[in-house]
Amino acid sequence: MGLGMDIGRDELLEDRAAFIAGEIGGAVVELIIGGVVINRDAIVDSLEAKRRAVGNVIHKGLLRDSAEFVRKGQ
Repeated sequence: MGLGMDIGRDELLEDRAAFIAGEIGGAVVELIIGGVVINRDAIVDSLEAKRRAVGNVIHKGLLRDSAEFVRKGQ
C-alpha cells in the first residue's frame, strides 16, 4: 500500500484486541475509583456511557465491540 500502511491482518486484529482490552481495563479502573461494585453490568454500562460521550466514530465502534465482548463473554 505504501506510506507505511502495509500492516497485515493479524497485526490489525492484535491491535483491535489490545484496544478492546484497554477499554475494558480502563472501565474497571474507573469503577474502582468511583467505588462501584465491579460486575458485568457495571462494566457494560461504563463502556456504553463512554461510547455515547466520545465523538470519534472508530472509537465508538471499539467501545461498542468492547461492551458486546463483556456482555457475551466471547
